[in-house]
Amino acid sequence: MHKVNKLSFYSFTVLILLLIFLGFSACSPLKTVSKGKIQISVNVNIPKSVETKDTKHKINAYIDEVSSVELVVYDSANVEVLRQSVNKNKDISFSFELPSGGTYKFVANGKREDNSLVFTGEKTQTLQPGQNYSIIIDTKFVNGYLTVFVDLDDELLVMYDVQELRALLRDSSGNVIKDESFQITPEATRLSLSIECYPRVYSVGISARLKDKATSEEWSNNLDETAVSVEIKPGLTSVLDGFRIFFDPAEGHPQITYKFGALAPTINGAIYNVDTNELTINWSYPSSIANAKFYVYFLDKNNNLSLWDITTSHSSTQELLGVDFWNVQKIGVRAVVNGKESKIEYIDKSNVNITSINVPLTSSTMYTLFIRSFYDSNGDGIGDFKGVSQKIDYLKSLGVDTVWFLPFNKAKSYHGYDVEDYYGVEPDYGTFVDLENMIKVLNQNGIRVVMDLVVNHTSNTHPWFLDAVENTTNSKYWNYYIMTLENRDGWDHWHWKINSKGQKVYYFGLFDSSMPDLNFDNPAVMEEIKRIIDFWITVGVDGFRLDAPKHYKGWDWNDDIPGSAYYAKQIENYIRSKLGSDAIVVGEVYDGDPSVLSQFAPMPALNFTFMYGITANHEGKDNLLVETISWVNGATYYLNVNHFPFIDNHDLNRWISVLIDQKYSGDTQAGIRQYLLTNALLLSLNGMPVIYYGDEIGLRGWKWNGDPWDLPVREPMQWYANQQGAEQTWWTKPIYQQKNITFGNANVDGAMYDDPNDGVSVEEEQTGYSILNFFKQFINLRASYPALAKGSLTIERDWKNLYVIKRVYGTQEVLVLINLDPTWPNNYTVPAGYRWVWYAFFNGSMFEFGPKSESPLTNDTNWTVNPRQVYVFVKN
Repeated sequence: MHKVNKLSFYSFTVLILLLIFLGFSACSPLKTVSKGKIQISVNVNIPKSVETKDTKHKINAYIDEVSSVELVVYDSANVEVLRQSVNKNKDISFSFELPSGGTYKFVANGKREDNSLVFTGEKTQTLQPGQNYSIIIDTKFVNGYLTVFVDLDDELLVMYDVQELRALLRDSSGNVIKDESFQITPEATRLSLSIECYPRVYSVGISARLKDKATSEEWSNNLDETAVSVEIKPGLTSVLDGFRIFFDPAEGHPQITYKFGALAPTINGAIYNVDTNELTINWSYPSSIANAKFYVYFLDKNNNLSLWDITTSHSSTQELLGVDFWNVQKIGVRAVVNGKESKIEYIDKSNVNITSINVPLTSSTMYTLFIRSFYDSNGDGIGDFKGVSQKIDYLKSLGVDTVWFLPFNKAKSYHGYDVEDYYGVEPDYGTFVDLENMIKVLNQNGIRVVMDLVVNHTSNTHPWFLDAVENTTNSKYWNYYIMTLENRDGWDHWHWKINSKGQKVYYFGLFDSSMPDLNFDNPAVMEEIKRIIDFWITVGVDGFRLDAPKHYKGWDWNDDIPGSAYYAKQIENYIRSKLGSDAIVVGEVYDGDPSVLSQFAPMPALNFTFMYGITANHEGKDNLLVETISWVNGATYYLNVNHFPFIDNHDLNRWISVLIDQKYSGDTQAGIRQYLLTNALLLSLNGMPVIYYGDEIGLRGWKWNGDPWDLPVREPMQWYANQQGAEQTWWTKPIYQQKNITFGNANVDGAMYDDPNDGVSVEEEQTGYSILNFFKQFINLRASYPALAKGSLTIERDWKNLYVIKRVYGTQEVLVLINLDPTWPNNYTVPAGYRWVWYAFFNGSMFEFGPKSESPLTNDTNWTVNPRQVYVFVKN
């Protein structure tokens, strides 16, 4: 057995006793100080919050009226021995000494600047000399006062005796807090009553009992019909002057009303700007009424009323996000004069004028932007709304005036074309606030926002679909889709899921089992689509690109196109009824046949005919323009935006890769020359040419015939030479790593077809004859010369080795001469009066482009257009 050293045991025992003694000393409420004096600390607790009308204050409205808190100390003879004051703050405390012991009263008062009381509290305590005390004072608001006046009509007093008149004050739960009687004076036509009340909001009603002098019958009123809301503030008097009792001949008996001292405002109208998120409401009010204050309210779709603004002017403008405005049902204004309130006058949201910045088209050029791949603001490798906002200057320098965003709804897949929530945003991209700020800054910088409207199908994880599968015919959403419990095994484009009850539910999905088609034959689906459009217009989008409208109807890829066109036109008409005839609306009718595309008129279509024509004839062919764009020239389309020609998009191999790797067998220079020439032709066309993000730097990309499928043509935009930077997106990298794809630098930087320092980046193309500068110059030519962007189009030449396009807008004319052929020149007579303003020479060893400032031609001039040359002439 281990032996304990005796001395060590005694030492340990002494140490324990010493610690216990010190512990008791520390816990004692008294601590010896200088002889006789008493050290005091006082903490003041502010009153508990009460119900107020000013709901903008989240904690305690009346405390905001307090400017200072005063502490007064009285001795046992009620003689003041100390007075201190501090400014109001969260923790109100005082520290001081008292000279001797005794019984003291500590009084704390919260005061306004005019020295009137808001709250008070006191505590009496006997103090021992030479000790230290901590005192806590609880406070409450001082009472306020209510004065109520009731006017009795002379005619009433002739017919009735007033037996009883009472004022009842109720709280918000309906409990009677005060029941006070008026002193009734014979023949008096005006009675008054003063009531002392604890501060809060009360409902005040007048209860009357009258006796008919002729019949001795008694009459009493329904108390609730006279209820008026009033707020009693600490230490102040509120006045209700307006109760009136009169005989109503129409009713045959007396009535009690409240004549509001404040007349209700007259609402003149309201405007909501969906781009700046500003709501302005205006009202009129009699100028003869002084000291009027106006309370502006929102009534939401759940009938919840919330205070928005308090003002003395006759209008109010506040910022309100579109997603919040969507939930507003009505906007109301109440007048308050000398403590008396009017009723709330409302304007329904449907009568609010929806407006926008009204961004004009300048270059009439659209930029297709995939947010995920564009610019990363937070370092997670994924592009986002804030990232786009940070690149406004880049988009402006490029000259585009419209951005079509690939889907930004919450979706199942990275690309966004399988929507899970039509009223939500993709969390990877940020919040609704981020989105609305992005739209706002784009519009403010002259750029319209076009949303991808994906309503041909939803995701198979959309709540509608999940509910329909689970509850089948009992589901509200069963007929939102094309579904059946009948066997559809072996039928094209039919798929199935088994629900928790073991039922096998079949559904139609043309694109994939993960994308069930919506049922356009169900009117409820079209109503839902209209609600979706309304919502996003409220959020601020300026137009819509309709995804896959060719397939709204039909059981296969080319089935029932007229039926699809019918519903697409309905959607377009609805959009234009909301946004006006100049709204950007375009359908992705994936077909190169003009007879198919034209069925969707007057809705413009993405011009697949031109895309197929140019990609199949990259060095040109006779009648190329007539075959690919002439079919859209007509009066059936809106404005000049009658089609959307393009070469690249998110579903195609990138055109520059096709040219370099396939058409020119690895000859980069030949590929780049032809790439720029074909894009010059694209940007010379009418309508609204569309360029795909990265086109302007020659971003590379090929689709794969297997996993990862289309992802390589949607890779990150390259901003830096070394492909690294705080804002560079790299979301593809972990996907490639997971799939063990090492092609190119896929598993290193997330880009298969772009290597570091390969010349393909914004950083590397800032100067010189770069692809980026070519796009900047040509797009800005469209902005500089309205005829090139908005003018009518005439095909002057349509030959393999010479395309001449004439554009006319007002008094301005533009001629564009382009030779796509690498071998043969051609000639064209340029009429007198035209001046040469821009060129691109890619023939032979020449590779240059830029502005020219030539004098107008004095005579008709025979102009030679050599292989791979572009000329732009202008005549004013």
